[in-house]
Amino acid sequence: MSSKTSTPHEHHIVSTGTYFVTLIALVVLMIATVAIAQVNLNAIGPFSGTVVNQVIALVIAVAKAMLVITVFMGVKWSTTLTKLWVASGFVTLILLFGILGDYVTRHYEHQSGWEKIEDGSLPRFTPDERTVPGPKSNDLNVKIRQ
Repeated sequence: MSSKTSTPHEHHIVSTGTYFVTLIALVVLMIATVAIAQVNLNAIGPFSGTVVNQVIALVIAVAKAMLVITVFMGVKWSTTLTKLWVASGFVTLILLFGILGDYVTRHYEHQSGWEKIEDGSLPRFTPDERTVPGPKSNDLNVKIRQ
């Protein structure tokens, strides 16, 4: 009575019906993406209609990517370690987009000089306003220049 046991490295056979259902879902999502691009939505709260369109299109694109990754790349039937690596890749991608978004939207100050800027983040002094006291003479870590 020998029973066939599956090994952890055995390939999963996906039925044609699964591929067909995934194809239909991808086509429907593609039609939804094209349709949402043609419609001008109204503003929702502080967000304009363009931003709402882009968010909806991004959600649809993520859904299509998840379908491709789970079915066509076989992550749905793979090991937990593979699923963990895929999830960590998405987390890293989200963090990179967050860092890039922060970098692009940040306001940087000019490097031309130390002119006084009222809304700057660092205090600036013009040469006639320099009344900054020097280091104390009893501070052992600072050598006073003569």
